[in-house]
Amino acid sequence: MVIRKNKSGYKVYKTKSGEIKSVHQRVAEKKIGGPVRKGYEVHHRDGNKINNRPGNLSVIKRSTHKTIHAKKKK
Repeated sequence: MVIRKNKSGYKVYKTKSGEIKSVHQRVAEKKIGGPVRKGYEVHHRDGNKINNRPGNLSVIKRSTHKTIHAKKKK
């Protein structure tokens, strides 16, 4: 498996079917034991897009995620 960074700075990989997937999404799905539900996103707690350790990732509501990042921009 080849891992590279996408334009946004996230690590991604290509599946056997040719689909591009985010590493942090896959790690979070392994951690929670299934897919991330609709309306939820994976958040990097330390803000480092390439730190995909399970302990650094949390699955939170999209609205909460947007609020967290809006506060960081101020």
